[in-house]
Amino acid sequence: MSSILDDQLRLMALKQYGLIKSIKTPDISEADLTLILKNTENETIEQLATEQLQHLNSQAIQNNLNLYHKFYDLKGMAAYRARTQSVIELKNRYKKANPDEKVKILDILYNAN
Repeated sequence: MSSILDDQLRLMALKQYGLIKSIKTPDISEADLTLILKNTENETIEQLATEQLQHLNSQAIQNNLNLYHKFYDLKGMAAYRARTQSVIELKNRYKKANPDEKVKILDILYNAN
């Protein structure tokens, strides 16, 4: 129940700030973009939110790839955990990725093993 209220309050705040302005804010979260997509019928806003969500997803994939490569040659438990966390995050990102990113993620995961 509180989750629904939280979402409604966040959506009201986003609308008050302006949906397009909110979408173009560099630090908007994936949760806010998803909330906007679920609750808008305006095609322009949907397109902007979708593009921004894809951009954030691409950045997250690249960050995880960089993290994996950073710890690839290191030994020890901390490096192993960092690599494992990176692989888990990439698997989660796969669900949201566009076709090109899915190929990239699969290649990374294939080479990780």
